[in-house]
Amino acid sequence: MPLGPVLRRALGPLEPPVAALYRRVFIDLDAFVAQVALWAGRPGKLLELGCGEGAVVDRLANAFPAASITGIDITPRIGRLSRAAGTRVAFRQITMRDYAAECPGAADLLVACDVLHHVPWEMHEEILRDAGRAVRAGGFIVIKDWQRQSTPIHLLCYMADRYITGDRVRYKTGQELEETIMRVFGTHAIAARARIAPWINNVAYLVRIPPGSESVAAQPEPTGS
Repeated sequence: MPLGPVLRRALGPLEPPVAALYRRVFIDLDAFVAQVALWAGRPGKLLELGCGEGAVVDRLANAFPAASITGIDITPRIGRLSRAAGTRVAFRQITMRDYAAECPGAADLLVACDVLHHVPWEMHEEILRDAGRAVRAGGFIVIKDWQRQSTPIHLLCYMADRYITGDRVRYKTGQELEETIMRVFGTHAIAARARIAPWINNVAYLVRIPPGSESVAAQPEPTGS
């Protein structure tokens, strides 16, 4: 059994501040959302893939006060710690594939923060392709993940992810992440890159969906004969 549920019950009302401190050991979410805002301008509709309990959604709501924001995840705890839920912020327990089928091209900006290493590698291209279908032509996707390196902080991150969340996490190198993104969205799809404090393991990519034409991600998947 993962430690996460046990710790949540033990912490009670102290869970939100302790969870914030725990996350800050590995990533400065305020710095990440500031980078998203620098890249994305003023999107009207935002979508966060794998939003969990709402930490990034809350910050996106502050950074984009005029935007409508939807957070999606498959966890039943979706948005549980969010303080932003309301008329312009919504949470839905739904897969990326089902959301893209229901709302194709609906988002101006999609954010996926620390999602891929929780997803089996053989599903990475599929989930990114579905993410692309949910974004309008000319819109943006920001993909942030923790890249694999042989360092003590990487080992600590793995141990925390593996035994607190209980997920069988597996990380890619920066090169492997970029190759995955380019296979889905095209060789020139990455418009910008950034490192997010406090560790160089935190790498973010800005992917632009070409205006006036369908992206690679929006094309139908090949079917067997």
